[in-house]
Amino acid sequence: MSFVLVNSNHEMELPLPFEAHIEDMLVRLMDASNRATIEDRMRFDLASSIVDAISSMLEANTSPPSEKQVKYAVAIARELNLQIPAAVLQNRNAMTEFLGNYAETYRKNRNR
Repeated sequence: MSFVLVNSNHEMELPLPFEAHIEDMLVRLMDASNRATIEDRMRFDLASSIVDAISSMLEANTSPPSEKQVKYAVAIARELNLQIPAAVLQNRNAMTEFLGNYAETYRKNRNR
């Protein structure tokens, strides 16, 4: 099953690999669009859950690194004589990549 997300300027088809019984329930919910009963509440709950899931996913990409990650990156930078790029200090994904690139070398240097 696919959904089409549309706003005034953009459209995106989004294939969703639902299990068959979930897809059946969703189709029944969409078919009930003319009835004003519990289906309205279910549609509202579905919309809220989709918004929460998409927001969480997108915000995870822009959230700052943890304090522990920053401390570790500073220790790595000192030991390996590196500068930490600003993006690494601002973005958790960039920090994770930085740590992945240098942590092993840092550990090897520390064990000498």
